Amino acid sequence: MPKDAASGRLESQWDDARARGMSEPELLLYRSNLLGSDKRVTNYGGGNTSAKVMETDPLTGEEVEVLWVKGSGGDVGSIRMDGFATLYMDRLEALKKLYRGVEFEDEMVGYLPHCTFRLNPRAASIDTPLHAYVPRRHV
Repeated sequence: MPKDAASGRLESQWDDARARGMSEPELLLYRSNLLGSDKRVTNYGGGNTSAKVMETDPLTGEEVEVLWVKGSGGDVGSIRMDGFATLYMDRLEALKKLYRGVEFEDEMVGYLPHCTFRLNPRAASIDTPLHAYVPRRHV
């Protein structure tokens, strides 16, 4: 926990020197662990983080956009690389055509495995579409 925790003031724990040279997924992991280490920011088992990253498709060899998002049931403070679900962004975008409204949102979870990148076995969080559709690279 940050040294200024008693005052309630949040201080950035980001270390540029430590982050230098990390890949985008490694930066996501670093950011997630920092956020999860301060229980004023997120409680144990709570919080989701994500990053949209360009990756090489294993079948086509083409660059594709992939959403890395904390998997279902994980804790951001202790998550490791295998705790992130990875999904093709173009397939997540295609899900918008299948969306039938708020009362049918639960059925969307069943479509998420069809968006999986590199056969990643980590189950995607129910919040995955939110992370996909927020127009920012890091959420």
